[in-house]
Amino acid sequence: MKKSREIREEARQALQGNWFAAVGLYLITLLITIPFGIGSSLTEDGEHYVLSILFSLGSILLSVVISTIVSTYFLHLARQQKLGYADSFSFAIRNYWPFFKLTLLMGLKILAWTLLFIIPGIIASLRYSQAIYVKIDNPELSSSKAIRVSAEMMKGYKWKYFCLALSFIGWALLVPFTLFIGALWLGTYYNTARSVFYDFLNADRLTKITS
Repeated sequence: MKKSREIREEARQALQGNWFAAVGLYLITLLITIPFGIGSSLTEDGEHYVLSILFSLGSILLSVVISTIVSTYFLHLARQQKLGYADSFSFAIRNYWPFFKLTLLMGLKILAWTLLFIIPGIIASLRYSQAIYVKIDNPELSSSKAIRVSAEMMKGYKWKYFCLALSFIGWALLVPFTLFIGALWLGTYYNTARSVFYDFLNADRLTKITS
């Protein structure tokens, strides 16, 4: 497995000539989710309790689509494979139910570990972090199998993944000084790096299996 700076370098190489399109997709997904977040916050009082629940439920259901779109698009981008917005949205919609089950099962598992203590919950989130990519590459896998594969892949690599996330803190601290517009570029960069990490991790796993 390469170091965090090498993974970031690979991500920047993949983004060369693709920044505009990648940031555009990230902006579109944010614009789609913002109304639900605003609606939920504005209807929290007792008078609009039912409406608030509907907005919150809609936000949860939509988050599955958005996470699938983003993960699919940036995984292809990291591999320098062209994938249009329409293809990303189409894939997420066609496969909504399988990814919903995956997200739900992951959420329940992470919640169960978090109830024990915060640290086990964080470790669980790292352990299952690759499940969505595994599912994208292998749509035929069940949700539980995708999670098990992720857990197996992340053995010995959870700290490296955590360090990769930490390596973006400097950029994150600068975001407020850009009136939060820089969050679009940071999100694009980070999601590409996550996808690069998965491909390196997957290659390491396949090497171990075949060696």
